[in-house]
Amino acid sequence: MNEMELQKKVVGKNALSNTLLALKIVCDLIPQILLVYLVSELIGKNIDSEKIKFIILGIFASFLLKAVFYYLATKGAHDKAYGKLTELRLDIIEHLKKLNLGFFKEHHTGELTNIVEHDVEQIEVYLAHGLPEIMSVTLLPALILVAMFFVDWRLALGMIVGLPLMYLVKKLSQKVMNKNFAIYFSHENQMSKEMMEYVKNIPVIKAFAKEEEISERTLKTAREYVYWVKKSMGAITVPMGLIDVFMETGVVAVMILGCIFLYYGYITTPKFILAVILSSAFTSSISKTATLQHFSIVFKEALKAVGKILTVPLPREKEEQGLEFGDIEFKNVNFSYKKDSFQLKNVNLIFKQNTLNALVGASGCGKSTISNLLMGFWDVESGKITIGDKDIRDYSQECISRLIGSVQQDAILFDLSIYENIALGNPDATYEEIINAAKKARCHDFIESLPNGYKTRVGEMGIKLSGGEKQRISIARTILKNTPILILDEAMAAVDSENERLISEAIDDLRKGKTVITIAHHLNTIKESDQIVVMDQGVVLDSGTHEELMRRCSHYKNMIDAQNKVDQWNLKEEETENV
Repeated sequence: MNEMELQKKVVGKNALSNTLLALKIVCDLIPQILLVYLVSELIGKNIDSEKIKFIILGIFASFLLKAVFYYLATKGAHDKAYGKLTELRLDIIEHLKKLNLGFFKEHHTGELTNIVEHDVEQIEVYLAHGLPEIMSVTLLPALILVAMFFVDWRLALGMIVGLPLMYLVKKLSQKVMNKNFAIYFSHENQMSKEMMEYVKNIPVIKAFAKEEEISERTLKTAREYVYWVKKSMGAITVPMGLIDVFMETGVVAVMILGCIFLYYGYITTPKFILAVILSSAFTSSISKTATLQHFSIVFKEALKAVGKILTVPLPREKEEQGLEFGDIEFKNVNFSYKKDSFQLKNVNLIFKQNTLNALVGASGCGKSTISNLLMGFWDVESGKITIGDKDIRDYSQECISRLIGSVQQDAILFDLSIYENIALGNPDATYEEIINAAKKARCHDFIESLPNGYKTRVGEMGIKLSGGEKQRISIARTILKNTPILILDEAMAAVDSENERLISEAIDDLRKGKTVITIAHHLNTIKESDQIVVMDQGVVLDSGTHEELMRRCSHYKNMIDAQNKVDQWNLKEEETENV
């Protein structure tokens, strides 16, 4: 979907609301015309009481119908706007779900949140308020111009004498206004991102006594935002003032010409009065178009922001049938996140079915990238990854998800109950199956000890629980998912010894009868693996058992020696503490 298609889809058509708005505008003019006619007849003293009564009833009926038409048109516009708002947010969420993780690496969470919340809201404001107002101030002058030609064509031409200058001002100011609003939106997005980051990281900021430094940076961004708000408003105010001046020349022209024509008897007094009233309404409506111009600018900028998501091409449609479980193979795989960034280079690996495998190497060597590619979060640049001799690119993310489960270093929990967080692993699981999964994950006892048990809400990102508790709940969720392939990404990297023992027991149960790929820095935990893959800077140096690698891979041997020294230091520290 390109930007033009997106705009057509968002704006759409609302024939009923537009018709009602047109009728409302007609009703705006009728009372004025009837009033002038009534005054004319009264001056001529050739009107009876019955006709006066009908004219007054017509004026009141026009006001009443105007209110009814305006209410119905506004209601229709709002109904459509809120419908579009909901539809647009759902479209964005559905689109985001299908995009590769590379998109999220390039776009900040605050930016995406701002688009879904603020920018979509601006589109609703345009559809519900801006568009009807713009249509109103466009239709009304057109009707007035037609009416003025019936009154006097010369006065009609005098009324529009200021239009060329008004459009010249709009044309000349448009570029500056667009530029200022684009900068304003950029600063608004930056402020939203920094505010979100600031609130999210307040505990870290306080822990490192960085309140003043970070606060000042955030306040600086806020000040820049306010500066550009003022400058953007200034870019509107100056052209608006000039437009008002030029359009008032039309009213002045009608008054001067009308007086001349009235003096020479070319027009009647009622026509002169009507011409002045209509020209004033015409000027007011045209001037308002400049005021409402910011609605269109804000709408286009908001639509551009939404387009950052909805115009991103989706990965090609893939088959929904399930992958066949078997050996996992990386065949000549090359991958990089961005140009001139980290790369995986010509990776060739085989993870045999139902074996225990480990990926080892320094931080940033590509271990997690291997697992992310396997889970289909990114597509390889060249080569292919197969499971059971079938390329994973031919299958949907849902199919791959049914085959692969993972336990990450940072357990992700939602602000739901513990029961609901575990049930995410299998929404169709029974209560007994969820409890059994919790028992296998060694978290049933601590859950039962909580005041609300399984109904306890864990807070945002599981903030109400300890790291080890969150990890065990994450493992329970993975147990419930029961996939044949399991990825363990530093699952015990940041927990205490007691939680490490419980998590280790849970993982031992979890990995039975599965193909397991462990990403580990603590090498003593992976010595019994069927295959250990040694990586460095995106390259697979060697693979084999612990004994084989100790004999032939100097890089692996150096890593083991370094690990042994660390363990000896830890042992000496413990002995010193005991003394």
